[in-house]
Amino acid sequence: MNLLACLLIPVILLSETLGSAHYEVRYKMGVIDTRVVTAEITWEESSWNGVPAYYSAAVIQTTPFFRMFLASDYFAETYFSQASLKPLYFDNPFQRKGKDGKYEYLFHQDNGEIESWATWGEKTDYTTFPNDGRTVDFLSLVHFIRFIDPSLAEKPLPMHILISGKSYPAELLYQGEDNEKEPGMPAHKFLIRLTERGLMENGSGNEVYVWRSAGADRNIIGMSTELSTGSIYARIYTK
Repeated sequence: MNLLACLLIPVILLSETLGSAHYEVRYKMGVIDTRVVTAEITWEESSWNGVPAYYSAAVIQTTPFFRMFLASDYFAETYFSQASLKPLYFDNPFQRKGKDGKYEYLFHQDNGEIESWATWGEKTDYTTFPNDGRTVDFLSLVHFIRFIDPSLAEKPLPMHILISGKSYPAELLYQGEDNEKEPGMPAHKFLIRLTERGLMENGSGNEVYVWRSAGADRNIIGMSTELSTGSIYARIYTK
């Protein structure tokens, strides 16, 4: 069993973790503070190749201004095994310059390997990455942070984040409880640090602060990062 599964098992089977979370992402620079993205992240029971699975999808809609930082409308999905809670498959279709593309990761559990296909038009780049439990797509990263025991990240935890068909070194650090982020909602604060490039489309956003609920749902309730100009922050809301 890999590290990701070990970290997820204690809490992921709780019914409170199933469902959808909705987010508003805002851009701030000086006196400007405007909504630039809305997002929904789901976690539900499903199946993968006939086997019980958990399914997570991210649906992100951006304003024209913010497309310098993030692709216009973004969709991605990841499947996890219900039996072992290991990630199984990631799929991110996109369109660029009139051509259809897709990033795919297939997580093999038998040979410790992640197969990666980056397709754009008629061209496909193929590579592999180690399936060590700490090399994850961004949706796996979301749930990794949701369910990790904070004590395991009190010192920087080395990871690799798969972005656009490439693997980037990162580390995750737990920074303690934060009861002021959302009044009346105790939270755990984490820092994701990427040493080579950030999470945004233009490569910015190397240090990302993430807050998760300390309650049973373990929802991600907020995020913030500095960009090349200005900053962005996200907050959870109820539709």
